Amino acid sequence: RFSRLPSCCYRTKSGIQKTPLVKSDALSAILGLELYLKKEYELRTGSFKERGARNALLKLNDEERKLGVIAASAGNHALALAYHGGQLDITVTVVMPVVAPIMKISQCQQMGANVIVYGATIAEAKDHAMTIREKGGEIYINGYDHPDIISGQGTIGLEICSQVEELDAIIVPVGGAGLIAGVAVAAKNMNLISKLLVLRQ
Repeated sequence: RFSRLPSCCYRTKSGIQKTPLVKSDALSAILGLELYLKKEYELRTGSFKERGARNALLKLNDEERKLGVIAASAGNHALALAYHGGQLDITVTVVMPVVAPIMKISQCQQMGANVIVYGATIAEAKDHAMTIREKGGEIYINGYDHPDIISGQGTIGLEICSQVEELDAIIVPVGGAGLIAGVAVAAKNMNLISKLLVLRQ
């Protein structure tokens, strides 16, 4: 819901910087339009995933914070939880499939997360995480369809709408769809664009 987004911006601002939105002169010239790029890579772990992770962690009550959180991820969601969990003194366990980049596994460990490498796919990693959760009681935070994750990602949409006065469209890359869901809610309710374009890999 759109009503959640302004509070997300306020809630997360202590740990999430507003990222620049800059015009790409080269791409604008090639395409014959004005194209702006949102520099989410300037966030600490290099990904927009931090927005949802921090919001979800800050929404935990005291009992949930004591239990800690768990997630399955091959990279960016794990990094985001690991970093912000460390900042907020919340224990984070991430189950990463064997195909996860070694560099990201190492970074999660360096940030203080409990890292378990398990499964050939993210689906197998998630099943294992859910088994651990049943025994330990940790709060499972999914990387894309958790309401607090979606709301956190939606803050990007609010920022974009405040950074450019006249928008014709926002182009959003899609994987699990948490980002597009959040940005769509923001864009629709701000009534500043006519199109939301989806870019799939």
